Amino acid sequence: MRTLIFVCLGLVGLGLEFASASRLVPARSRERSGYTLFDQTNLSEGKKLFETRCFVCHGRDGKGDGPSATGLAEKPQDLTDPNWQKSNSDDLIRVVIKDGGVAIGKTGAMPPNPDLTQDQIQGLVAFVRSLAAH
Repeated sequence: MRTLIFVCLGLVGLGLEFASASRLVPARSRERSGYTLFDQTNLSEGKKLFETRCFVCHGRDGKGDGPSATGLAEKPQDLTDPNWQKSNSDDLIRVVIKDGGVAIGKTGAMPPNPDLTQDQIQGLVAFVRSLAAH
């Protein structure tokens, strides 16, 4: 009986160790991991970037109907599509913004943007997420 008590206390202690604050993920890391449904960090910056870099193909409202969309072999993604919004993580959107469509097996018409900072990319992700309401 005494052995069972020591085993139980050991398991409780081990559980407390794993639940300690030192093992928790900082909030900022969670935001960048794609677990946040709609992080509005840098939203206005993202909108400005979208209006200068992305609207030509994706359109001003993100529906994939920009002025250059008609000349493309593959229609640009409708970023307002609720099914697309639900099925794609923030991390995946970041990869496509930074590395282009070829990074996920899509068309090379979606160019890479290696010059953007992480904050600029986060702004674009926030803006793309805001399009779900349209």
